Amino acid sequence: MIKREGKLYSILHLKCPQCHEGSLFSVANPYLLNSMLDMPHYCPVCHQDLLIEPGFYSGALWASFPLVVIAFSIVWFILAIGGSIDGEWSLGISAVAVLFLQPLIMRYGRSIWINVFIEYKAH
Repeated sequence: MIKREGKLYSILHLKCPQCHEGSLFSVANPYLLNSMLDMPHYCPVCHQDLLIEPGFYSGALWASFPLVVIAFSIVWFILAIGGSIDGEWSLGISAVAVLFLQPLIMRYGRSIWINVFIEYKAH
């Protein structure tokens, strides 16, 4: 079980990095594409500023890139080890799988990025 005080808890549960209670995103469903990255300006629980400055989440691209590589590699490895699909098809299927996972990857990238800069403070 992941400790609530740890950064991993906040990242995996997409919670405020300061209180680990408030949600980072306004809408729970990441596949509502028109609102998938909508965030409240402040945490509804501890009032931590979640939109720290303009362009802050541009750095989340650096946090989400390894997630893309990991997801792509896992799908490709599973398909390649299975052996029933040739290499070009497994690359294409892996790319489609990562495209489908992109809303989740973008949210987790933001969660990782904000957790780098904001410390947990127990109430």
